[in-house]
Amino acid sequence: MLDFAFKFFFHNRKRTFQAIFALSLALIIYLATTLLVSGYSSNISGMASIVKRSNLLLVVEEGETLSGSRIDLEVLQFLEEFSLTTPNIEVVLPQIYIPISVENNLGETRNTFLRIVDFERFEQLQHHHYTYNLEFPDEGEVIIGQHLSSLMLTGVGDLLLIKNNTENSLILNETIEICNIIESEQEYDIELLSSFEFIENFLVIEYYSFVELKIIDTREIDTIKKEIKDHYPHLDVFEEKQTQNFIIYATNEVIQTLTLLVIMFFGLMLVSITYTIYSLVRESEDTIFILRSIGATKTGIVSLFMIQALLIGIISALLSLMIGYLGVSAIVAIISASTGLPFISLQIEIQLIGIVFFFSLVLSVISGIYPSLKAAQIKVIKEEL
Repeated sequence: MLDFAFKFFFHNRKRTFQAIFALSLALIIYLATTLLVSGYSSNISGMASIVKRSNLLLVVEEGETLSGSRIDLEVLQFLEEFSLTTPNIEVVLPQIYIPISVENNLGETRNTFLRIVDFERFEQLQHHHYTYNLEFPDEGEVIIGQHLSSLMLTGVGDLLLIKNNTENSLILNETIEICNIIESEQEYDIELLSSFEFIENFLVIEYYSFVELKIIDTREIDTIKKEIKDHYPHLDVFEEKQTQNFIIYATNEVIQTLTLLVIMFFGLMLVSITYTIYSLVRESEDTIFILRSIGATKTGIVSLFMIQALLIGIISALLSLMIGYLGVSAIVAIISASTGLPFISLQIEIQLIGIVFFFSLVLSVISGIYPSLKAAQIKVIKEEL
């Protein structure tokens, strides 16, 4: 059956190549957009990293995300004392970082984070911009990020309902008021900021999510990192790249938006491929009749067309990877050489290759199900008209 399936694959080249072309086109569009956005982001991020070394250090639990990290209170005490004996450390800022859902008056919900800080130290850490002159939030008040405010269609004076997104019981169905909007143009634009007074009535602080350190002389960063790691090997200490963090977030947002468009395109391609394979079935009725007459079962017929669909998926994935990557690389090189625009380094990662193969195989297999079942229903005895 497998040997015949390969031969049958070329039985109707026109229809087979139509299906391969349609699927490959969808995959090339997805691959090209992802490569271009990621490459452009990498260029900007790289340029940002060489401007100057960051004077912000982030102390987190090793191997944990910011929201999953748990820094013991004794670590903060050590860092406070360490900063007093190390003139190079100017600010020690502990923070609690909680994943939450935010719901506005219209019932619209967004997933984001609540960042709980000491605002006096927060303002010492780096310069921030607000819609109004900063007054530290009172109990039941928060500052909302500019981007999140735009997404939620909310402003100063509006109420929000926040709910916890984890099993952590720090926050539960709390209604809060927006008292200001932060315009940092960085990651704070997608968060809520509150002071420790916001939670002191219903929370006993037992840990911090992470601690930020502001360093005066960046030449001493490596020494400071080593001293902290020597005392607490279970901690990660790394330079915080605010600009790069924002670039990564913005890039992910763009890729997600493009992915939605590509998924819609994939939907159209799915219909197109299904129709192509169905047409192949209709045009192969005589062959299917002969196969059934010599003993082929319905399961065998279904397998025949499903193998063909699978082959279409494999070939489409390979073609899209070669044509997409080489084509986009060539176009970028030509444009850069002819216009003087910066060259974008395009790197195709294993994860992206896996995604391309996954989409290709899933789409091809799904598109082959209905035509295969219809092929199996073709009667063994043909009716003469």
